[in-house]
Amino acid sequence: MPQILTFLGQSRSACAVASVAFARQLAQQGTRVLWVTQDSGPLPNRLWNNSLSTEVQSVGTNLSVLQLQSAVLLEKSWDIVKALEAQYLRDPLLKQVFGQELVLLPGMDDALTLDAIRTLYDSQAYDCIVFDGLSGKAILRMWGLPEQMDWYVRRFQKVLAESELARTLSPFIQPVAGAVLNISGSQESINQPVQQARSFLDAGRMVVQSADHLLGFLVTTDGPADAETTRYLWGSSQQIGLTVGGAIAYGPSSADWSEQTFSPLPLSPMPALSGDDWTPLVDAVPSLTAATQNAPAPVVVNELEKQVKLFLPGFTKADVNLTQYGPEVTVTAGDQRRNLFLPSALKNRSVQGAKFQDDYLILSF
Repeated sequence: MPQILTFLGQSRSACAVASVAFARQLAQQGTRVLWVTQDSGPLPNRLWNNSLSTEVQSVGTNLSVLQLQSAVLLEKSWDIVKALEAQYLRDPLLKQVFGQELVLLPGMDDALTLDAIRTLYDSQAYDCIVFDGLSGKAILRMWGLPEQMDWYVRRFQKVLAESELARTLSPFIQPVAGAVLNISGSQESINQPVQQARSFLDAGRMVVQSADHLLGFLVTTDGPADAETTRYLWGSSQQIGLTVGGAIAYGPSSADWSEQTFSPLPLSPMPALSGDDWTPLVDAVPSLTAATQNAPAPVVVNELEKQVKLFLPGFTKADVNLTQYGPEVTVTAGDQRRNLFLPSALKNRSVQGAKFQDDYLILSF
């Protein structure tokens, strides 16, 4: 399976430049690389000295580029939605609504981009997909979608199944479903689409939380404020289980504050781009193998000691809030919230203690 690289930082242009340097270096090594950008503005064209398209185009040996545009993705996805509706409904309702007349709602662009990357990932046409997003927070929201959506499906499915409304309507569900849907109307056939969706989301979550499939890099420029924001994004990335393998100090930087700020990550200085000379930047790209091996794990589970450690750099104890309702343990750090996926040995156990130490939130069960 291919590996996806994603870049997090305060500076939009620095992240874009670093992503291009990674793509060029990997292609030179013989890796089949696709560089994908979410930016429909002029920056990608300037970096590649080429006019990018919504179709994959080759820009060199082993190297292709793609510019995603949400409006185009929405049209393609709408056709898929209508096909699914026709598969399950005897009288489809959406056949008179066309993708070209739809407008983008907030959050749609992230979901559409994630689905486009999934399609490229599943195609097996590339060894590495280098993703250039618009902002650190938007990128993390996008990568966190599979886990968050799965939680909503799982949680509300359970709530509905246990409700008095479901018990009252249960005698009518199967005959009504059989009359309206292109299925038998049995409970198993009704649950099938939901189970398919959950399997689909679970596969996405496993990709996001595996360093062999998705690996992040921090990108910072000179200045304490920039470094602090990038460190905050580092901690936020741990809330979705994304492994961050290294930090890139782009342009002039102070090694003293950089090394201390991003320890224990390896720090790789990268010179600023001068004209169209990419050679110094390509030479500064760190090894992906070393990044994967040395990256701190977002979550460490010790079933023997009944402990779970969450790596949350960039946060303090005052920024973290812990709640537990039944089997769910919810960790809120800043404006992000995560429901912990616990192993069977710790599931349904109450949290007995919690402390914040050396950038780790340590939970005892």
